[in-house]
Amino acid sequence: MAIISIASTKGGVGKTSLAYSLAKDLDYRYATNDMSVVLNKYKKARYYPGKIPLYQDTVYDFGGFDAHHADEILRASDIILLPTTNDLNSIMKSLIFIKNYKEKTILVFANMIDNPNDASMIKAKIHEHFPNLAFTYLRRTKLLKNALETGMSASELFESTKHNQHLYRHSYLEYQKILKLFKTDGMYFQAPSV
Repeated sequence: MAIISIASTKGGVGKTSLAYSLAKDLDYRYATNDMSVVLNKYKKARYYPGKIPLYQDTVYDFGGFDAHHADEILRASDIILLPTTNDLNSIMKSLIFIKNYKEKTILVFANMIDNPNDASMIKAKIHEHFPNLAFTYLRRTKLLKNALETGMSASELFESTKHNQHLYRHSYLEYQKILKLFKTDGMYFQAPSV
């Protein structure tokens, strides 16, 4: 049981597809303050254009992050996953976000990584300012995007065919690291290494 927030002030970093897949794989609610295709794909998805209610067992996707109601949920979250891509604007916005929520448990999630050096670079930039933050990454893959488009979770898509198991084998292992954080007796995570 957890309140999980996926948040970033930068658009296009993969918040929605990650939030959707985690919610579906954990059988959690999905709540958002931003219109999303997830509302048509997941029966437990809800859109809240105004004040967002606080629920346990919920993944919050803050696509419209600057809404003033998001702050209340972020501060009540058990963990915040912060997707960050390998561009300086994304890294800068992540550093500002971390500064504002440094008292919270944050997992920096380097997303859309083309090679491990990209992940190492993001990790170095983040750890230069916040050396103790947990960090993981997901290489560039269509696993989460295709899962959302098909209405399946990443796990369901991966397990659906032998072809998908081959196609997504590396990215699914990386995704599973994140998923396992929430399936281990409340021990959200230990700082993973790159």
